[in-house]
Amino acid sequence: MSAARSSARVAGMAVRVAWGGLLVALGAAPAQGGGTDANVEAELATLRKEIQRLAGDGRCNNVVHCRALPLGKRACGGPDEYIVFSSMTGKADLLEAKAFEYTFLQEELLRGKPETGSCEIILEPKLNCIQQRCRADEGGQ
Repeated sequence: MSAARSSARVAGMAVRVAWGGLLVALGAAPAQGGGTDANVEAELATLRKEIQRLAGDGRCNNVVHCRALPLGKRACGGPDEYIVFSSMTGKADLLEAKAFEYTFLQEELLRGKPETGSCEIILEPKLNCIQQRCRADEGGQ
């Protein structure tokens, strides 16, 4: 292995170690999979369920309690979707850490693969508090 390639590999490992340390510091567990696509996809599914659980039921008294959390990454940029949650019931710091981990894993899965799907940019939704639940406006942004 060349010195440059070895150095790049060590730098990549250092980033993963630093990333894992950041997640632990924020109360999130670093990715544990073996790195295969199936393992990463299973981790993504588990992490998404955890994010939904942490987001809670979106209870609100006013729209000021409602938040939209960007989740995932599209091949051409921007988030894959937004998760709507309430500052009253959701744990914002932990949700942000989990969303960051989810996006990182998704980027790892997509790295080196041909771009597929729509290159449509998803804008942050307009939020409403309807019947004491945070909702994304279905009519667009």
